[in-house]
Amino acid sequence: MRITDELAAILRQISDDDVGRLLGTGAMNNLMNAILDPGKVKEYPNIAEFLLANKTRASLLALMRHAITINYSFKGGTPGKQGFVSPHFVQWYEDGVIFLEGQEPFVGVICLYRNNEERYAVAARDAKAGEQMGKEDLEFLTIEEFRQRIKPIPAAQISDLEKPIRALEELLANDNTNEAPYQKLIQEYPWILGAKYDSVQDHTKLDDANIPDFTGVRIRDKNRDIIEIKSPAIPVLRKDGELSSEFNEAWNQCEKYLNFAKEDKDYLRRKGFSFDNPRCYLIVGHQLSEEALRKIRVKEKMNQAIEVYTYDGLAAFARRTMQWIMELQSKV
Repeated sequence: MRITDELAAILRQISDDDVGRLLGTGAMNNLMNAILDPGKVKEYPNIAEFLLANKTRASLLALMRHAITINYSFKGGTPGKQGFVSPHFVQWYEDGVIFLEGQEPFVGVICLYRNNEERYAVAARDAKAGEQMGKEDLEFLTIEEFRQRIKPIPAAQISDLEKPIRALEELLANDNTNEAPYQKLIQEYPWILGAKYDSVQDHTKLDDANIPDFTGVRIRDKNRDIIEIKSPAIPVLRKDGELSSEFNEAWNQCEKYLNFAKEDKDYLRRKGFSFDNPRCYLIVGHQLSEEALRKIRVKEKMNQAIEVYTYDGLAAFARRTMQWIMELQSKV
């Protein structure tokens, strides 16, 4: 009891930074493991026996969680729009703070408060399976920027955001390898690409030799990105584990379009096509192996203007986009 009292007195007196240095370098995990080591559950015939043998320790951890949930999620907001603001364990910005805002403690949308301004996190890219979420996976928008992002979405689509996701998942479940229905879906519902385009235009003729499947007009600056769609059935790896000629051909096509858009941007602007730091999104493959995904990520590092979406990755990204649209609509 005396030890905990002394520790509490120390923690009250030291600075915020010093608390982080004291407990934020693995010490907290060590303390939790000292109370109850989850690695020992395998020593018991089942989880219930493990909890029975460590009933006091386990209950103490549950009590700590309960106390944190009750005391450190703060109720706030305006009348009719009240919710909870809760701390978040990830802090990427020295000059800002990240927290959670939602209707329940410790859940909800990720927020960033920085430079006296609150911004809300939206999915910025297709988060890869097994990867730790980083700030490059998220984009932080003000409410006004969010309004601009959803403005191009017709009201009929807003009322049923899941419709194109269901359609995409049905095409994949039926092993549809024809590119046409996927192209039609993206043209009709461009918001599934992250709600960042005013519109997407099919077969934009940059010149006679450069005609990508789509170009998307970005909402934030009205410049264009390139979207190239290949069949989900295209083999991505050869038998020897290297990237296939079909994949490399699609990649080279993306590089060709990007190089033309960058080198001839003045010519394209005169034609009414504005490109400034364009990106190319290559949609290809479905239910790829971990090795295939690893090879693709290595390839992406060679040209960071190209990002590959698998079709199942696109469906997951569209669903995350739907979720943040629904979460942030209540704040508009």
